[in-house]
Amino acid sequence: MLRHLSVPLAALLCACSSPAPEEAPAPGAEVPPLGIRNLSRPLPTVLCSGQPTEAQFDALEEAGVAHVLHLRVASETGTGWEEARAESADVSFDRLEIAGGKGLTRANVEAFAAKLNGYGDDLVLVSCASSNRVGAMLALKACWLDGMDKAAAMALGKSGGMKSLTATVERLLEP
Repeated sequence: MLRHLSVPLAALLCACSSPAPEEAPAPGAEVPPLGIRNLSRPLPTVLCSGQPTEAQFDALEEAGVAHVLHLRVASETGTGWEEARAESADVSFDRLEIAGGKGLTRANVEAFAAKLNGYGDDLVLVSCASSNRVGAMLALKACWLDGMDKAAAMALGKSGGMKSLTATVERLLEP
């Protein structure tokens, strides 16, 4: 008799130990289909990405993006055209030049936070070449200015595209 119960009992135990279904994303948290490299939405009003093309830039307003905060130095190859394009795309454009790991300073993080705060609840695209600087700045802001613990700040940064700057950010967040 115990043999007859073992199969149903095993099935019941497996069903009970299955992971809970993932929660549905919060309303409005979806990522618009813009096709921009490394596009993510780590925060409800913040999209993160690599460098958009001119065609992708033109599609931002239709996707609900009101502002672009670009972290590339204007002299980097492939950038410098966005200011003029923003006018025809009807989105505001700000450039905060973050020169790689050397640009990850407290002053730049404070300027970054001020820009983000200035956009209010509008949807903003924060971009750089690959989204690596974007994620790094998000992590530093979260820890230094918003009081988030280091592990959560690092997770936020990675969800925003931080990759090769991970070790630099970890070092900067050391007590």
